[in-house]
Formats: sequence, structure tokens, C-alpha cells
Amino acid sequence: MTNEQLLYLTYFGAAAGGVILAVCTAMLLNKPLRQALRTLQIAKFLNLLLPVWLILTVILGFISVNYLECREYSSVINDRRYIIERSQDLVFRMAFALKIALFVYAVIVIPQLWAAAKSFRSGKDR
Repeated sequence: MTNEQLLYLTYFGAAAGGVILAVCTAMLLNKPLRQALRTLQIAKFLNLLLPVWLILTVILGFISVNYLECREYSSVINDRRYIIERSQDLVFRMAFALKIALFVYAVIVIPQLWAAAKSFRSGKDR
């Protein structure tokens, strides 16, 4: 395999892998979130937001890596170790973006659930 083929394979393979990971994460969280959010008025919006949010953040993590960084294309192609390092950085940034996306989503959802639980509890006490 030539370095140029390796570059294409790792670049597009990482993009596909990141999007697949985001979709799988959304699918795994879909049912538990739907059950937890069923009493909220914005539940449908939050359920639709999750997959889009995860895919967008993975794509942003993907495009945040620059292979060229003051180098010419020919010098990038000639350095296999550099291609591998950049590919690892690409995967790391996409995984980090996915982690941050899940955290931000949780910061949005948890107060909603807390408020719903408090209102349910106060209505039950009456």
C-alpha cells in the first residue's frame, strides 16, 4: 500500500467510523432517553436532536484536523509516520468531540428531567 493510499484510507475510514460511532451511540441511547423523557413537552425535539447533534460534533472534530499544516502535499505523502500520527489525532479528536457532545446533551436534559420529577412529586403529594 502506498502512502497516498494509506492517507485516503485512514482519512475517509476515520470519517466513516466516526459517523457510524455517533449513529450507534444515538441508537443505544434512543430507547432509554425516550422512556426517561416521555413526560416532557420537548421530548420529541430532544429525541430528534440527539443523532443530529452527535453526527455534527463528530464531523466538527473530523474537520478540526489539518494534515498539511505548513507542509506541501508531497512532503505529507512521503512521511508515513506523519500520516499515521495525523490519523490517530483525527480519531482522538472525533472521540473527544463525541464525549463533549454527550456531556452537553446531558447538561441540557438533566435539568429538564429534574424539573419534571419535582413537578410530578409535588403533584403526587397533594
